[in-house]
Amino acid sequence: MNRLLCLAAVAVVALPLAAQPPAAAPTALVLGDQFDRKADLADLRGQVVVVVYGDRKATDACRTLGESLHVCWHPDAKGQPPAKAQAAPVVPLANLKPGQASPNVAVVPVACCGKVPPAIHRIIRTQIAKASPDAVVWLDFGDTLKTMFGQTAGEPNVLVFDATGVLRMKLSGAPDPTAMDALVKSVQALRVEAVK
Repeated sequence: MNRLLCLAAVAVVALPLAAQPPAAAPTALVLGDQFDRKADLADLRGQVVVVVYGDRKATDACRTLGESLHVCWHPDAKGQPPAKAQAAPVVPLANLKPGQASPNVAVVPVACCGKVPPAIHRIIRTQIAKASPDAVVWLDFGDTLKTMFGQTAGEPNVLVFDATGVLRMKLSGAPDPTAMDALVKSVQALRVEAVK
């Protein structure tokens, strides 16, 4: 993704949301990660959360999309190893009150592993931990995301949750430039909304 386009979209203070209206309640989503720890969407409250998920065939496309989305709001992450990229600061919002922090954008990768036997879970966790020792990857062993939100096979899928954990946007399949622009603008608008 063009870094200038991304930074220009991030610099906008308030844009209309091209997303779903808020639901009645936050979404409950609890999975696990490659280190066999609980991964709970509720633990990310206060941040805008972008979940990028897909099946095994979508792994590379999901990684590329997730990294470029992370760099949109954390430009110092570009070209850094995963541990440093994850620690990069978020681009601050303009016009904040003194002492008011800019909401972070957490880009969460989820590997949709399908309904495999429990004995295989450990093998998959070990493989993903070896491939991604510094960046947490959530693992979906129950087709949870596919069941709850739908999933286009072989392509990245995206969910956007506001700072209260409410689903606000869903993209099935790789976003084209128009969808990507709407995604970036919507996430930025949710950051602004979170500090109002």
